[in-house]
Amino acid sequence: MKRREFLNMACYMAGVYALGGCSLPCGGDRGMLCKIASEYVARGLYSGLACASTRGDMFVCGMRTLDEPYLPVVRDTLFDLASVGKTQTAALCAILYAEGRLDIDAPFTEYIPEHVLAKGGCRITVRDLATHSGGFDNSKPYMTPDTEKMFTEIFRKCPVWPRGKRFCYACSNFIYLGLIIERVTGLSLESAARKMLWGPLGMNRTTWNTVIDDSNVAEYPQSTYSGPKRKIGEHNDLCAHLAPRPMGNGANFSTAPDMMLFATDLLRRERFPKAYYELMFTPSFDNDGHRRSFGWDMTASKSTFSVWTQTRFSSSAICHTGWTGGAIAVDPANNFAGVVLGNRRESKEKTMGPRMHLLDVMAHS
Repeated sequence: MKRREFLNMACYMAGVYALGGCSLPCGGDRGMLCKIASEYVARGLYSGLACASTRGDMFVCGMRTLDEPYLPVVRDTLFDLASVGKTQTAALCAILYAEGRLDIDAPFTEYIPEHVLAKGGCRITVRDLATHSGGFDNSKPYMTPDTEKMFTEIFRKCPVWPRGKRFCYACSNFIYLGLIIERVTGLSLESAARKMLWGPLGMNRTTWNTVIDDSNVAEYPQSTYSGPKRKIGEHNDLCAHLAPRPMGNGANFSTAPDMMLFATDLLRRERFPKAYYELMFTPSFDNDGHRRSFGWDMTASKSTFSVWTQTRFSSSAICHTGWTGGAIAVDPANNFAGVVLGNRRESKEKTMGPRMHLLDVMAHS
């Protein structure tokens, strides 16, 4: 075994059994949960993990760094949420809708009139964007360091399928939603989230900005996006990395405790108007085996995240995962909300099952 491989394994085990400090009691279902998470780290699927739920779970294991000096994941370690952050873009839209400031069934071009579709009587609605059913594919012609060209391409991207006919996960949908939030509020996405969502919920460690000056941030493999070498605390998503300001396509940074404030409020429905919660948990698109609420996946035969269908969550549950290794789920029928954050070392495909399994075990322990 090479020295680096030996050190990696030694530090995985140190993070699992010592530095990471699994905080759950080592017995029963909780002990099994610790064992499962620790195994994922020891196998090299993740460098580190932070998991929390309304069952009282809050534990961390492994390393937030990938190489020397090895530093453990701790309770307030910041993780790049990647597309898990799309749920907060959706939440801001839902708050505006509940306050009567956003018509989610209006053509999205009413809020972005410079889009090329505005000239032809666009029928794609804000709701269609949030459910990925407007007909846009996931091509990214706007992926460029040239800011002017980026927005030119964003505003001239056209759908490839008829509205409402099929589901296709497309990051551009949430870029448009982010722009709509800015237009309606007159604020930057960061300021809108701070005022309307994070502030009211007490999410003080969450941001859409880079966090390169924070000493407690998870490191991700350079291979998670194809671009120049980036610093710890810069965005993994290439669009977010290149964009001149935060976009609606997720890629914010947060901690397990902060994300639990968000998830727990969705479960208990205490802070925002009733319409906000109903929008999040009501199917807005149900076609060809795909079922989506406003910004979230719901259990269905062709769930976006295939392993979602292999869990024991109810039909009323909502979920979202992210490229970097995280996942969030809220299931009112089981009185459960939980999050899994991590810096994956293996592929998205190889870590999708493990993260969903952790949520499933937490929910049913």
